[in-house]
Amino acid sequence: METKTELEKNDKKKDDKPIVLDAARKKEHQMVEREVEKLRGFIQTLTRSANPLGKTMDYLQEDMDSMQKELDKWKRENKEHSLAIKREQNVTEGELEPLYAQLSELDQSIADQLELIGAVKSKILRNEEKMAKMMNSVVLS
Repeated sequence: METKTELEKNDKKKDDKPIVLDAARKKEHQMVEREVEKLRGFIQTLTRSANPLGKTMDYLQEDMDSMQKELDKWKRENKEHSLAIKREQNVTEGELEPLYAQLSELDQSIADQLELIGAVKSKILRNEEKMAKMMNSVVLS
């Protein structure tokens, strides 16, 4: 009888272990399923976020090409306008050269006239002094 009870006890112990193992496996399986669900959610979120980024990347090269063409256009236009400005400056300088010469002549003429005016004033002052002396000599005599 002892052997029968021992056998039954051993059977219960064996039965308990699989129950405990099954519960642990179920718990572990549930944890794995939760983590897989979380991972699935993260992947879906990542995919939703990456999709617009991918589309943006598709158009990025087109935008870069467009901007490069526009930059080249503005550089060409800038070069053309710079050349036009230089040409106009040369034309203007050419047209102003005779005027500068004329201005220089007029400045010289003004200087000459001022010198003449100074000489005439000087002569007038000397003549006034002579007249004053003559008048003094006439009055004193």
